[in-house]
Amino acid sequence: MITFIEYNNVGAIASEAAVSVDATAVAYTVTAGKKGVSFQNVGSKVAWYGGANVAPASNIGNKLFQSQGLVYKGVKNTFKVYFRCAAGESTTIGVVNHD
Repeated sequence: MITFIEYNNVGAIASEAAVSVDATAVAYTVTAGKKGVSFQNVGSKVAWYGGANVAPASNIGNKLFQSQGLVYKGVKNTFKVYFRCAAGESTTIGVVNHD
């Protein structure tokens, strides 16, 4: 599936190291100076995302299913999102940032 992302004056797109996610909340902070960031669940389990209180067991946050992507544009340099899996599960989140 091809997704169109509208950005004004898009610059470089750069891949970052993937984020390993398990039952402990993992924070991703946007790189300073970037205009946007996209995530894709490239692992085999569901990841939950949201604030620091993301909790799969309590249905707090949103699900990011396998192969599903998530894009934020126009982010501030204080942007932070947390990822977490259900107990006993783990997955990997691919990250691409946008100038």
